[in-house]
Amino acid sequence: MTTEEALEKFKLQLNEKSFKPKKEPVNSKNQFLKYGIQQTIQTLWSNFPKIHSKNLIESNDLSLTYKLLSLQKLEAILYEKGIAALRNNWLVADVLDYVEVQGKLKYLKTKLEFNSAKTPIYVFETFEYKNDKLLFDYTIVKPDKVTDKEAKDILFNFCEYKPVTYIEIPYKIFYNNTLKQPDLNLVNAEFFKLLDKDIEVLIKDSYLSAPWIFAIDNNGIKKQIQEGLEDLDKRFIGISPQLQMYEFDPLRILQSNSQSQIVIQKIEKNISWIKRFAYLKQDSNTVGTKNMHNVEAQALNSDFEDYIESKANLRELQFKEFLNQFYPELNVEKVLIYGSTEWLITEAKKYAVNLDGSVINQNQLVAQEESNGNNQD
Repeated sequence: MTTEEALEKFKLQLNEKSFKPKKEPVNSKNQFLKYGIQQTIQTLWSNFPKIHSKNLIESNDLSLTYKLLSLQKLEAILYEKGIAALRNNWLVADVLDYVEVQGKLKYLKTKLEFNSAKTPIYVFETFEYKNDKLLFDYTIVKPDKVTDKEAKDILFNFCEYKPVTYIEIPYKIFYNNTLKQPDLNLVNAEFFKLLDKDIEVLIKDSYLSAPWIFAIDNNGIKKQIQEGLEDLDKRFIGISPQLQMYEFDPLRILQSNSQSQIVIQKIEKNISWIKRFAYLKQDSNTVGTKNMHNVEAQALNSDFEDYIESKANLRELQFKEFLNQFYPELNVEKVLIYGSTEWLITEAKKYAVNLDGSVINQNQLVAQEESNGNNQD
């Protein structure tokens, strides 16, 4: 399929999307995706990173709301797709294809999404070096109700998208991890499939365990029962002597035992497995006990903390490269992101707790304070 054919197919899907409603199947992976994205953003990007610059240039202008939101959006795409790109003007793009040689981008295809009140507009970009010259091309995909002029007006005047002649590719690629893979790819598909099936069973159990009412459809008994289900004043149903003569039991109610408790236990166990394999934060409910000692509580999320620390370390290096590439006047020496090794050494001890909120070894903190006091003396 050529690029033009792919774009036409994308346009068709975009225009027909709202006209083909369908029943959505159970999708537990999508729930974990939203949960994992929010948890990672809250941990790494709840605030703008601390930037240490060699020059005495004020970098406070970086700590703007939309730039923090851009970093949060970047992390969301990284969690879901494993790779994303941050533009020199802080726009975040999906990476469709790329060639990188020794950290230098030689070829890049991106997709930018702009949403404005029910009018989604997409921009597909291509950057390519030929004979040491950078070639740039872009295509706008929009709903048919929006004209080309209106789309460009929205992009150029309101969305800060301004295609110009570029000397270098205006993007820095970020990788989610060393495998460049989404986080949930760490979990085998059968765990989500099993969870989906159990959730479907739980939904159906609500119907199967509800009373089954069998009634002789004479003298409007069926209608009276239906009315009595919603109105307690209509729950007295008169039965004629003739009906009792020919039908001793005109009304039968059967009810099966609910399997919800067993299914919920299976679901909770599977959720615990998925959280473990995806390095998500655990809680005592998912491991089957609430009476835990402090050491056990700290160990519960040790894998999550180690994983977040490795992510934060990688983000520090990536963000530092981005700033030095597009903001060379800052001459950034160090970036400090919540949860990194550097943060744990320099910042966490101020709060005497770890990422999970558990108290750090107080004896060690007292020893450090005494050592610092002796050095000052």
